[in-house]
Amino acid sequence: MKRSFLIILSIILLTVFTTCALAEKPLTALFDFSEELLFATSNVTITGKAEFTLDGEWFKTAEIKYIQDGDRSFWDLKLTSPKQDGTERHNGYTVIADGSKIYVMEVYRPGIYKTGTGTPQSTLLRKSIQLDLMREMFRMIAEQTEETENNAVLIEENSDNHDLRIRIEENASPKLNLALNLFAQYAARRYFHMDYDQISELHMIPMNAYLTVTEGILASTKSIALKHAEVNIGKDQKGQPEKISGDVSVLLHTAKDGDRNLGISFHTEINDLGKSHVGAFSPAEYNVRLAEGAMQIENIEYSEVDEYTREKLIEQAKAAWEQAGYTLDPSAYGYSYKQNGRYCTDLNDVRDNLSLSCVTNVAGKVLELKNMGNPWQNREFDYEKPCPYPELAEEAAQKVMEYLSQVNPEDSKRIEHLKVQCWMEQRDELYLEFCEDPIAQDWDGFLVVVRVKPDWQLQYYSCFSNG
Repeated sequence: MKRSFLIILSIILLTVFTTCALAEKPLTALFDFSEELLFATSNVTITGKAEFTLDGEWFKTAEIKYIQDGDRSFWDLKLTSPKQDGTERHNGYTVIADGSKIYVMEVYRPGIYKTGTGTPQSTLLRKSIQLDLMREMFRMIAEQTEETENNAVLIEENSDNHDLRIRIEENASPKLNLALNLFAQYAARRYFHMDYDQISELHMIPMNAYLTVTEGILASTKSIALKHAEVNIGKDQKGQPEKISGDVSVLLHTAKDGDRNLGISFHTEINDLGKSHVGAFSPAEYNVRLAEGAMQIENIEYSEVDEYTREKLIEQAKAAWEQAGYTLDPSAYGYSYKQNGRYCTDLNDVRDNLSLSCVTNVAGKVLELKNMGNPWQNREFDYEKPCPYPELAEEAAQKVMEYLSQVNPEDSKRIEHLKVQCWMEQRDELYLEFCEDPIAQDWDGFLVVVRVKPDWQLQYYSCFSNG
């Protein structure tokens, strides 16, 4: 889920506020509130709207409503952007999470919903070791800012209602820009799978080569610098922030297009703190039906595992992915849980921007592997036309059989033949989905997705589903 609006909110709360927080007493409490809101509040409603411009030209509007109610949440995102013919494109989705169960409805596919599972979350943003370090860095900048006067930062407090207005100019602090760059790159990797540690300026291309302005900004920007920010904070009767609005101007230093100006205008309201409610998902309430092929998740059982079991499962998952041909960074970390009698382990390799899932049974047998950060998920595979590369398909089938004989020698003995069930090609990448031929008539069939161009890579493996 790409929580783009919450990224804006978190950047404002954790950077703009931090820059001046310790210079004025009212902002010290405001910064503490922002941390509490983002990382420790389990019941709140946030609504808002943000407009984005590039060099003064509008390219996207985002409207959100987000409700957190324990480990249930409601997330409605509406996106509007201009089309070349002068009309507007409307996109977005509604996501309802109920513990580990996730229900998704997309604007592009009205009348249906998809399902999925994930790690339960009871706060707006989840903590991580790296994010904790980022917050400590911002605090250090704040302490240094407190010690010196800074005419580039203006803080005004209304004496009647204690509302605040914060204005920051571009020469506020070089260290602030450094912190903003590190945080922006962290957010791009966490929410958009964009790892700048793997990108060289030599290989960057102009922004207009990308399909959307957002993609162009992410892929073509080397660094950013704050030009101007003005934020207004309205407080409730208890002195807590309830309305945040403002304008932010950021200079984008690009590799091929010079300096570009990104403008963000936003308005956010924080409501129903401790009184928000998210009910159980009901298809009838939204007038939707389950998408064809989507799984029923109503009876999914989820439970935590102890630390010893977690460490053991993470090591098993790493070994399984290495057997599949992946070379994981030693620092790759993971999370494990038990779901419907099976163990699920999610691995994250920051170095290679990998998000990998592994499912095993209680005996440790690998039942499923899935590369989560892939371009083929939810794309249209061709089931009608035969694969136009028969030689590549045959070679790939042999490699798949070799892999199956290693990872699951007992069950793979029954396979007479593997066939390409469907395929997908985009740009220079070719993906093939293999299943047993004849197809298994029970729930222990094999299904494998591999990328064969530009290079070989296992994407998905399952021995308890034939598709």
